[in-house]
This record gives sequence, structure tokens and C-alpha cells, in this order.
Amino acid sequence: MRSALAPLAPLTRLRPGWYLLAFLVVYALVVTLQWRAAAAELRDVRMTEAAAGSAEPVEPARSAAVESGLWFPVPGARIPSDDDHLPGAARAYRAGVAEGFTFWPETSGVPIVHGTPVIAAGSGEVIRADVGYVEPSPSEWEALLVRVDGGADDTDLDLLRGRQVWLRLDDGRVLRYGHLASVRSGLSVGQRVPRGRVIGTVGNSGTPDGVAGRAGNARLHFEVREGDTYFGADLAPDEVRLAATSLFTGP
Repeated sequence: MRSALAPLAPLTRLRPGWYLLAFLVVYALVVTLQWRAAAAELRDVRMTEAAAGSAEPVEPARSAAVESGLWFPVPGARIPSDDDHLPGAARAYRAGVAEGFTFWPETSGVPIVHGTPVIAAGSGEVIRADVGYVEPSPSEWEALLVRVDGGADDTDLDLLRGRQVWLRLDDGRVLRYGHLASVRSGLSVGQRVPRGRVIGTVGNSGTPDGVAGRAGNARLHFEVREGDTYFGADLAPDEVRLAATSLFTGP
């Protein structure tokens, strides 16, 4: 009579190493399936976030002191090292002074080129977004420069800032971004944006290069308006820098 264990006889002759190999194969298969499931889930989450592009990111909790400060409009930037790029610097071509910071690559600590992302330095409401901006013609530009030779009024300054986005912060201050290459798709007046949200890109609109259709000499003009005046008004360069250490808190 044939033993009932006869069919299992080949298995009893397997070496221990074969059992280990079989286990490793099964384990690898299980891990691979789990990794693929996790990757698919992550991909679905990212696609959902992209589709809901207007959703506001959640900022990590910070102290009240940090929350009250502004982030640099170009992440990683620093207070400009050149006095000519600070509020209050002379602008001889229009017999006036700068009313904001100018972030250039050479003096701002980070690479800044045409198309560099610009972020909301604070949470607030969009009160201006020049989506349909058109550069002045060369003749219009020359006429503007002649007109401002002895001084520029608010209308002239508005033209000289090029493509702009303005944000009104919760405390009433207004942030003005100038010389932009573009405004973020979907950004519109009345929309609330959180600190850190990309609102546009660095450009050279409202400058000789922008008018000529060139991409060089990109920079960001950034004003912090406080009522009828601007941050840094009537301050010497060293005083502007000292005050700016409290104005900007990161990142």
C-alpha cells in the first residue's frame, strides 16, 4: 500500500536555502504591491491638489511675532546690499526717489532671472492684477521719459512700474509688485491669497528692455505702502536696513 505522504516526498528533500529563497520572493512581491498602491495614492492626491489650484496652503503654526512679519517676495532673498536698490534711493531720470525695494540678482543673495517665481509676502486680498498688461510703444515710452524729467506724478509712477499685482494685507498695508513678467493664472481682484502663494514672475515690464521686447535686466520692484507713504520714507540707507530686519521675517 502506497504511503499517503508519498506526494510530499519531493518537498521533504528541499534544502533550507530554497525555503528562504521562496520566502524572499513572496516578501518582495508583497512589498512591491504595497509600494505601487502607495505611489498610486500619492499620485491621486497630487492630481487632486493640482485640480484644486485655488486651494490655500496651510502654514505651520508660528509665533505671533513671526506671523506679523513679511516674507521676502523672492524666496531666499535678502535685503538688497546696494543703497540704490533701497526705498528712498535717488531716481535722477525722474527727479524723484524709489518708493520700494528693487531685488536684483547681484545684490539680493539669490539668482533672479526673467520668470523667477514671486510670492505673496503676506496674506491678504488682491486689489490689482494686471493680467492684460500691454507694454507702451517705443514712442509712448520716450514721451513718458520726457514728461517725467522734472518729476513724476502718481499716474506716471504707475506706468513706470510696468505690470503689477497689489495685495492689501489684513492690517491695511498694501504690497505693490512691479516689473512683473506675468501674473499667476487665475489670480483676480477680490481673491484672497495666503502668504507664500506664487502670484507672478519676475520680469522687466515698464523698463527700456521690456519696451524693446528683451528679457534682460529682470528685477522685482516691491513696495510696502503704509497709508499715504511707503516703508523707508525719509530714512537713510542704514536706517532702512535696520528697520527692514524687523519688516522681513523669512523665509
